[in-house]
Amino acid sequence: MAIAHFFVDTEYNDDNAYKEAMKYACELADANASIKRVILLARTQNTVDWLERAFDTNTVKQLFKGMTFKNCRPVFKIETVKTYKGGYNAQDVIITLALDDEHILPLDDLYSTVAVIAVPWQKSGIQQYLNTWNPTDIRGGQPAVAALAEPSCIVKKALEQLTNSINRTTGINNPHDNNRAKTMVLALHKYEPELDEDLVSAYLIRELGWDTGHAADVAKLIAAKNQGRSFQGGTKTGLQHLYKAWKEACK
Repeated sequence: MAIAHFFVDTEYNDDNAYKEAMKYACELADANASIKRVILLARTQNTVDWLERAFDTNTVKQLFKGMTFKNCRPVFKIETVKTYKGGYNAQDVIITLALDDEHILPLDDLYSTVAVIAVPWQKSGIQQYLNTWNPTDIRGGQPAVAALAEPSCIVKKALEQLTNSINRTTGINNPHDNNRAKTMVLALHKYEPELDEDLVSAYLIRELGWDTGHAADVAKLIAAKNQGRSFQGGTKTGLQHLYKAWKEACK
């Protein structure tokens, strides 16, 4: 089942945002009986000030143990990015408490995630999440962006070829797959007018089903070339032939 993505279009000290996100999680649970928990995901146990202001200290203490609210079926529980691992049998809505992309994007890789509701501290901190999933704003009901930016057709064909030629379970960790990825990056960087690592990562995750960490490995190779750095590996001959094949596939 596809994971549903939402966010609250807000920034900084908006205490109401958390209550609104929790109420929306209740509505999601009403529509999906498999949802048993709502995880309030914090950076650490000490970064729950917003909840303490929205409720009170005693309520927050209970939320660390797990508690229910009136007229809302699932259990609400505070977890931290260090303690929360999901689980095969759990079905969770996750509300992120002022987390950034680095902690939000990997939530899609967990079997237990049914929906994510991101409440940002600054929207700039969740820009990659917005550009990857185009989540719906729970306040206005509108998507984060009018249309998602995507790589060029040639880049898409290259990414599809890479996806079909590697073991996606291990990403590009296998030496042969790593070499394929580096060869692809070398060819695209040499002949493609623009190669954006964030667009590539988002496309791999959203459209080609890559795990977040594995997509990040490819993005890091692109970032290295964009920043003028080199890396060892990759076949440096026949790059033009590769690029022409991708270009031909776009006709």
